[in-house]
Amino acid sequence: MSAAAPGLPPIPTRFGFAFSTAGGWAACLSALQDEVTLEQWDLTRPVPSRRTLGGGPAAPADGAPLLDRRCGVLPLDDGRVLILRPATGDHGEPAGHGSVLLAQPSGAGLRVTRAWPVPPMLAGFLLAAPGPDGTALLVTAEDERHSRIWRLTASSPALDPVLRIPGVLSGGVWLDGGRTLALDHAEAGHRADGILVDLRERGWRRIWSVSDTTADRIAGYSRRSGVLAVTTTAPGAQQPGTEQIGLRLPEDGPVRFPETLNGPDHLRAPLALDHGGENLLVRETHGATERLAVYTPAADRLSAVPGPPGLVSPPACWAPDGRIHLRFTSPNRPPTLATVTPAGQWRPAPHPHDAGGWADAELVELPGPDGPIETIVYGGPGWRRHRRLVLALHGGPLAAWRFEFEPLFQHLAAAGIAVAAPNHRGSTGYGDRHLRPVLGDWGGPDLADVLHLAWAIADERDLVGLPRPVVLGGSYGAFLALLAACHSPDLWSGCVALAPFTSAASLHRTAPGTVRDRVSRLSRCDTQTGIGRDVLRVCRALTAPLLLAHGARDEVIPVAQSRALRERLLELGRTEGVDFDYLEADDDHHGVVQAWSPVLREAVVRFCLAAERTYVLDQEGR
Repeated sequence: MSAAAPGLPPIPTRFGFAFSTAGGWAACLSALQDEVTLEQWDLTRPVPSRRTLGGGPAAPADGAPLLDRRCGVLPLDDGRVLILRPATGDHGEPAGHGSVLLAQPSGAGLRVTRAWPVPPMLAGFLLAAPGPDGTALLVTAEDERHSRIWRLTASSPALDPVLRIPGVLSGGVWLDGGRTLALDHAEAGHRADGILVDLRERGWRRIWSVSDTTADRIAGYSRRSGVLAVTTTAPGAQQPGTEQIGLRLPEDGPVRFPETLNGPDHLRAPLALDHGGENLLVRETHGATERLAVYTPAADRLSAVPGPPGLVSPPACWAPDGRIHLRFTSPNRPPTLATVTPAGQWRPAPHPHDAGGWADAELVELPGPDGPIETIVYGGPGWRRHRRLVLALHGGPLAAWRFEFEPLFQHLAAAGIAVAAPNHRGSTGYGDRHLRPVLGDWGGPDLADVLHLAWAIADERDLVGLPRPVVLGGSYGAFLALLAACHSPDLWSGCVALAPFTSAASLHRTAPGTVRDRVSRLSRCDTQTGIGRDVLRVCRALTAPLLLAHGARDEVIPVAQSRALRERLLELGRTEGVDFDYLEADDDHHGVVQAWSPVLREAVVRFCLAAERTYVLDQEGR
């Protein structure tokens, strides 16, 4: 069941985008395999210029690299950068402390000029204060119940502990020149609310809270106009369960929710206010793609910003000169900084590893049992006739494939494997009618859609003697892939399950608290009604070769889920290495689902290349 994988290109990625307070600089981290560098853009130029800065060791006596995937960066207005560096244990687990480093560009690298140790810290983020004095805030999660705000300046020898707050803090919007700010806050008994923190008085209070059962966040504030942008999941004109966008204008008093912003036609999220605070930049979800639009409160008008199909993501910077800078990605473009001019021209910055070219994808609609299903396909117009084809299922359940750069799909495409990634029922971005059927019915309508698509594809491939598709999924998609392989065992050439769970009930029993709460809200955990949706009970029917992978450090779906499936297959007389392969990586949930490890990614590609089950073989051999 092994096949030689072709030489696969290294996959670049960019993450952790951030902007300086005045908007003159942007920075992010860039990773190519195990090498992590910092990329810095000078946004004051007519065309932003980029330079790549290597890390080196964190300190002369420290053999660990200065930069890794867990770091956070914050560019300062003078061109220097702050680096938040969480410490890790021997196996990559959080060590519970870390450091903040001040660094400046030096040739092709970074030179650390000051370091501040950070005591108890599981995670954190940096926030620059307005003004020229270089003050910044560090917000840390000390544990699952408490956060702390620290203040630091370039001249201070130590961090100043400002305030300890119960709950977890995120976001960050300044309400004045550096004394008060608003943060998103979540604690037991409440999903999220907005709080105001007074750094001088070292106190805090709630300023935006609709109810204990809604997620209420502060999205933006203009100190020039006094316009405040907020969101809430309270019911309104928008699709059920999604966020409304609210605005409080200085002359209006309470927050209002304009129908123009919150109609049920498209999901919208606020990104940034312009320099004068008169217009709000939002992103709109159109199925698998996202677009920009500008809302003008004075005219109650929403204007589209035309652009290439892809995905736009926060943070966004709307500069005083009218240019918009934000993260952009599309199937053949790794995440990069894009600039939109006042005239509406898009200028995605080239990636240093774009020269070799990446596989492009297209959006198609395939007929489903309850209406068309938008599907992202790699392989060109003849994707159905590729020798090997993967049907890829997204995680979730409330998620979707997006029209963005997918490293695993790029590796499959480089090996000559076509990919079809459907947004079946239960996927977000297609309205309530498409989403709601799967709530409380995991492995129901979504599985029906997957099997319908797969049989249509298989029937067409059978006519020309091509192998049947491989079903591949991660997280919830891996659960769905396993159900599909068990319910229609002859349909598939193989099944790849990355970090699966075996049933909603078993996940509810074993998962961490936040995951368990989500399972309670979105599924039925009654094992009496879910026998056909328990992989351990139906895996006797599995006949297609299986590749099962899980992370030993999975913090979302316990590795015991895959271990239990492995043991069940062995009890049924299946032979490991023949009927199925089991890989347990020293990685977390995201790392396995995204197949970040070159070893795992190559194993997936080899497995899909070896999948050769055809209709004739089914009839003669099974």
